[in-house]
Amino acid sequence: MLSISIISIFTIFCDFKVVFAGQDSSNESTCIGHSIQTYQKQTAICCRHGIEPKYSGDGQEQDCCSNQTYIIDTQLCCEKSVVFKITDNGRETKCCGSLRYDPKDETKLCCNGKLHEKKLGKRSWCCGQLKMKSNERCCKDLHGDVAIHKKKPYMKCCQTEYYNKGSHYCFRNRKILPLHQKLCGDQLYDTRTNKCCMKKLYNNISDNDPDYDCCGVKVFHKAMKKCCSLSNLIPAATSCCQKESYNTKTERCCDNGPIKFQKHSEQCCGATLYDSKTQGCCGTRSFNISTHTCCSSSGNMVAKYTDNKCCGTTTYNSKAKVCCAFENKIEIVNKSEDNHDSCCSSGSMNVSESFSKNTHYCSLGKVISNEIKMCGSFEYKKDSDICCQGVFEKDGKLNGKKCCGVGTFSKATHLCCTNQIYSRKERRRCDKKPSNGLLNRRPRNMKTSAKGVCRICNDSKRFFVKALKSNGFDVCKRQGNSLKSLKVRIISQRRHSGKRRIKMIIQTDLYSEKDYERKKIEVLLPCSCRRIRASKAILITELEDFRETVRLGDSDILLPWYSSVRKHVLRQWKTCKTKKNDLVVNNMLEIKSFIDYKYNKLTEKNLK
Repeated sequence: MLSISIISIFTIFCDFKVVFAGQDSSNESTCIGHSIQTYQKQTAICCRHGIEPKYSGDGQEQDCCSNQTYIIDTQLCCEKSVVFKITDNGRETKCCGSLRYDPKDETKLCCNGKLHEKKLGKRSWCCGQLKMKSNERCCKDLHGDVAIHKKKPYMKCCQTEYYNKGSHYCFRNRKILPLHQKLCGDQLYDTRTNKCCMKKLYNNISDNDPDYDCCGVKVFHKAMKKCCSLSNLIPAATSCCQKESYNTKTERCCDNGPIKFQKHSEQCCGATLYDSKTQGCCGTRSFNISTHTCCSSSGNMVAKYTDNKCCGTTTYNSKAKVCCAFENKIEIVNKSEDNHDSCCSSGSMNVSESFSKNTHYCSLGKVISNEIKMCGSFEYKKDSDICCQGVFEKDGKLNGKKCCGVGTFSKATHLCCTNQIYSRKERRRCDKKPSNGLLNRRPRNMKTSAKGVCRICNDSKRFFVKALKSNGFDVCKRQGNSLKSLKVRIISQRRHSGKRRIKMIIQTDLYSEKDYERKKIEVLLPCSCRRIRASKAILITELEDFRETVRLGDSDILLPWYSSVRKHVLRQWKTCKTKKNDLVVNNMLEIKSFIDYKYNKLTEKNLK
């Protein structure tokens, strides 16, 4: 006799298989056939008559089919019968009950295990085990029973029954009733002459009468009574307060019921009254507004003119701590010095530090001295750098650049008109259109040519390759500062206030092959172009610290990721000249170009 402890052993029965707790169920199992035997799942199977090998003599996998086995790849188990999967003419078959059939045979239709004949070229459907024509409708009930009815546009199914939806309806998907009849509890009633209130039936009042309504099990006339808390009836001239009526002219409805007031300025605060002229309500407690402040509805209060202050819904000691608020997040930070009166937090609120507003200020999560000027997230030197509406360009003034909107330009070669940069070759004056002897109208669909970092708006691969070949992009070192050439993946982008915000992931530095471990940043471009098509790009920049939001200027370069573009960037970087004299030569050439331009203008004026 086999005795098994219910607590220590758990069994699972499935096709006479038993797995005992404590055994390794992944390898070994128990089979109850003519006798109880253990077997290895990897090499054997358990059938009703006992254990059989999992693989046949020629190595094909087997399974159980009632009291016999069959080969899975070549045979089918149709209920208790084993049949061949492939017919004599090479067609693959499936089971339909105990029979096999070809699912591609248009003269056969298998309906829930029953095989039907159908005429070639005529469409048929299944309704349970029944065959249905195209002009018929199948109605099913909750138990799986079916009935076939002839299709009619005004008829609908209710379980297996068919009804006219113009005169009847299906009540709770169970019973067909006339449109004017409903159930009130177990009693059928006529809605034209009766009204049901929570299973209680009232005569001579229609369900559709707008003057009457239910209040729990009671019926009332709306002009005479009013329902409170779904059960209590009060006079219509009064108002509800909890479960009773009260007079709004002499009483206030508070938490525990109506209370008579003496002054009109008295209002409810929890279960009591307070004078709103001299007092406030903090949660359920009243307080003197001249001596205290309420921090939250939970009842946190602090005394005025003390070191205790509110920080959101909590209180803190302002002598030792400061309240830090950033993007709807609030945090209390310990003061690092006694004179600190504010704090600076990063966007994630992971790093917060206190500072004094008299000597420092907070910029993009960093505490900066008042003596240092910032342009976006960059330290800005007025004598050498340029800051154009928050867009930074290092050494812009040293290079002779000026601001034009959010971009920069050189007066020797370009012109700024209404925050747009134009080449002097266009012979444009700010108050006139370009004049080159031709009527030069711009087609409506032509975009203004992008400058600086906004050249990423150009979709042409040929444009970038040509510009790199002619050294149109500076991918070399400047004044000892090494540029980074980063491979980035653009994950989203949107246009906001005339600028383009791009969320991207920094992957690697093409120059140093440094891995940035998929660092996510948001880049702000001073461009109003349409969506940038490239999903990957090359960012060339002098930035050292990549924060959550980075503003790019014309000193930065953004190129679409093409294999030919990448090849030219790396080739140009390898041949870069790092001598500082190059900067002097470039500046001299720019100055010479400006002098030549001025000389030609003066010569033309003298000739006139």
